[in-house]
Amino acid sequence: MGLTLVRDPWDLVVLSSAPRDRPTPVPVRLDAAQLDACRRGDRGALEAVFRAHAQDLARVLVRVVGPGAHVEDLLQDTFAEAITAFARFRGEASVKTWLTRIAINVAHQHLRRPRHRREIAVDEPPEQASEPLTAEAFAMSKKLYALLDELDADRRIALVLFAIEEHTVEEIAALMGASVTATRSRIFRARRALMKAMRNDPAFALRGGT
Repeated sequence: MGLTLVRDPWDLVVLSSAPRDRPTPVPVRLDAAQLDACRRGDRGALEAVFRAHAQDLARVLVRVVGPGAHVEDLLQDTFAEAITAFARFRGEASVKTWLTRIAINVAHQHLRRPRHRREIAVDEPPEQASEPLTAEAFAMSKKLYALLDELDADRRIALVLFAIEEHTVEEIAALMGASVTATRSRIFRARRALMKAMRNDPAFALRGGT
């Protein structure tokens, strides 16, 4: 499973208001028979759905919680919650969107735990990274996420979904169950706090400032 960490910390703070040049994803929807099978807890149907979306969900989780987190555990928690929730899934959104909402909720719960319960010491780039990380890039990634750890969970998630996952404000609002106004405020406040922290950190100041 390819998990991609932030290659360059500056990617996270380039919050341009210009239109984003990215393809429009094709929604994946279950037909009536597949949906009914998942609602009944059919193991084969559920496994097929989870296999189809595991990589995308793992990418979102690792980008939200950062390097060193138990992403595989969080992914399993996402699937466990989805199994229980499938009985209430009406199929109005794509399966990917619905599962992403669950993954974000799982990540949110993880980030709200006392830090000593969720911190995991990692000194080397994870083996499951889709491309090898240089030692410098991995060190910068860890420093960046250390700064993100100081943010409120809602603001952190909104910023990551906007700046790294490249969702629109409206999409993030829907994924997080918040208003567009609140979501826009979270992104603005998170960006401002992160930029201030980066300006005060020599590791980032040495890379040319903002």
